[in-house]
Amino acid sequence: MPYPKDRSHQLQQKLALSWQNLPIDSFAADRIFQLLIEAYSQSDRYYHNLTHIDRVLSTIARFSATLNDPLAVYLAAWFHDFVYDPQASDNEIQSARSATELLTSIGVERESIDRLSDLILATQGHQIDSSDRDRCIFLDADLAIFGAEPAEYDIYQRSIRHEYNWVADDAYRTGRIRVLSSFLQRDRLYHTDLLFNELESIARNNITTEILQLNVPN
Repeated sequence: MPYPKDRSHQLQQKLALSWQNLPIDSFAADRIFQLLIEAYSQSDRYYHNLTHIDRVLSTIARFSATLNDPLAVYLAAWFHDFVYDPQASDNEIQSARSATELLTSIGVERESIDRLSDLILATQGHQIDSSDRDRCIFLDADLAIFGAEPAEYDIYQRSIRHEYNWVADDAYRTGRIRVLSSFLQRDRLYHTDLLFNELESIARNNITTEILQLNVPN
């Protein structure tokens, strides 16, 4: 389903705000935005699409006053799934590489690019460094869907299955249960107090319910 035009315009405004203090001309900014729109609008992106990016950006915005490097965090949100192939194992590396090339070409400072690359690569295993607040905020935002209301979570889990529709049911169940169980085994899913208090118990219930469903084949 195409992303609503009015929401797309709002996303463009969010991107403009991300780099409002940088000397980026409007042509270059529009070019980057169109590349992002094209990437996240691919027909096989049932979950890793503009709706996901919008959620991540909106969640990060709740912490905007406490970010150490807001440019890096917001741009990491935009680019962290820029390259997404469910059959590949290096999406994060390729996304970070693409972000580096595109953002270097429009004059984003190397320090911020290196930082956003680190953040993107951190999504590979969602390994938290509790002393790194920006990383905690960014990774918590990426996992905010776990704490969605049950009906929305159901749409999420179905969307993920669609993205892996090339995987046989038994293999998918095994792999998905393994991934979900690894999150349940963590002391905390969310490392910001705000999202921990709001979403932790909901997320654990959602994940547990999905695992139970996966253990009962259709």
